[in-house]
Amino acid sequence: MSTSKNRPRKPYLDPMERARRLSNYIRLLAFVVAATILMAGVTLQLYPSHYLLGVAGLLAYPLLVQTLVVVGQRKDLLPEHFSPVVMQLDAAIIGVACALLHFAVVPSLVLLIIVHANAVSSGGLRPWLLNVLMTLGGAALASLLLGVPPTPTTVPLSLSVLSLVGLGLYVGASSFYANRQAQFLRQAQIRVREQQQQAVEMSRKLAKYLPPQIWGSLFSGKRDAKLETRRKRLTVFFSDIKGFSAISEELPLDTLTRMLNTYLSEMTRIALRHGGTIDKFIGDAVMVFFGDPKSEGAQEDAYRCAAMAIEMQQHMRFLRQRWQREGITQKLEIRIGINTGYVTVGNFGTDSRMDYTILGTDVNLASRLESACRPGQVLISESTHELIKDRVRCRSVGEVTAKGFSRPIPVFEAQALKRNAGGKQRFVSVATTGFGLHMDLERIHNVDKNRILKALARSASDLKKQKTVATDFEAEGFALHLDSASLADRDREKVLDVMGKAAAKIQQQVRL
Repeated sequence: MSTSKNRPRKPYLDPMERARRLSNYIRLLAFVVAATILMAGVTLQLYPSHYLLGVAGLLAYPLLVQTLVVVGQRKDLLPEHFSPVVMQLDAAIIGVACALLHFAVVPSLVLLIIVHANAVSSGGLRPWLLNVLMTLGGAALASLLLGVPPTPTTVPLSLSVLSLVGLGLYVGASSFYANRQAQFLRQAQIRVREQQQQAVEMSRKLAKYLPPQIWGSLFSGKRDAKLETRRKRLTVFFSDIKGFSAISEELPLDTLTRMLNTYLSEMTRIALRHGGTIDKFIGDAVMVFFGDPKSEGAQEDAYRCAAMAIEMQQHMRFLRQRWQREGITQKLEIRIGINTGYVTVGNFGTDSRMDYTILGTDVNLASRLESACRPGQVLISESTHELIKDRVRCRSVGEVTAKGFSRPIPVFEAQALKRNAGGKQRFVSVATTGFGLHMDLERIHNVDKNRILKALARSASDLKKQKTVATDFEAEGFALHLDSASLADRDREKVLDVMGKAAAKIQQQVRL
């Protein structure tokens, strides 16, 4: 016994193709109506018997035209190329049919309504006017050849009724066609929306493998996926976690995976906020550059890179506190190296597989500076220092000998942004046994302000009353850890003072 599951599936037909096929049937019906009226006239002996050739012609014409259209489609001609011509030929043939009917009023009006209503609905005013001329031309030519006077003749009521019945059938079929066409259009719209949704989902997945700037350039058409490179002045950033290989041997696999993914996610978020182009991740190492595909100028690019690096070092204090609560006791610190210089940037590889990256001696220097850097430090080259020294507080740390460079390299440490100096310092980070408070005032959202202030006030109040306090509170740009059982008595007043000052800073600098 066969079931619906075992039936072969019909091949998918595009809704617009189905609409075109239905339109062909409607065209055929128009000429069937014309042929039926003419045959009835011959049967009633209103017209000579040789007019049956006209009946055959009216039936054969739409089939012949459709055959020619199919042949044209096989030669890669679109149906849209044939439609205007076929519409005008239909009008001319209907004009011939009117002449064969000796211009009988009701039958001729029926045929004219059929052909011209179709012209108006399908083409508009200009094609309809041409349709009228083609009808007149067909009627005039047939009238001359047949010797039919261009004056209306009278026909029996039965032929007029038959003509109106044919018109009713055609109108009903046309209405059905219009309804089906609307359904096909809705189906096409649904399918397009589904395909668009699939494309959006696929683009979201693919976007995770490309820097957002490159993804945007490709989709906007500003950049093409082809092998090309150029020389450009960029600021290059390298970072890694000190002793990560040893740490990875000590941690369970799921803990290591969670920690590394958290670290890379947070560093990526900071890099994107500062406008950096993330080149790649190599294990725990991160490579970012500024200045391509979009540059704000060499000085601004270098400043943004330095600001990003300083924020990353500060943010590591948040992460270390979070990891400590998760049982990761190793002190994870990152090293950062930055250099500015001319590099080769673009697409490298083959036509089938390419990589958007940078190459050059100045790229290597940034990597060497990262290797020479102490944990928790941001080491920059002299070229970067010259671009940012007016906006970033730096100190000279002498010279380093880098592999592949014949002379020692003067280097500097980027310590803090000058706009954050003094009372406007955006980063606050204090940690001791049983207490940790880290905050970045620029990242605290105003919607979190009251929650943070309540957490500080509640913790400080309970600590003053000698109550047991166990607080682990975290919000964007803010983290507070307080365990009164682990807190030394000598540190209580200092902790209360730090929390009070932190609350005052948040109250003053974070606006609702």
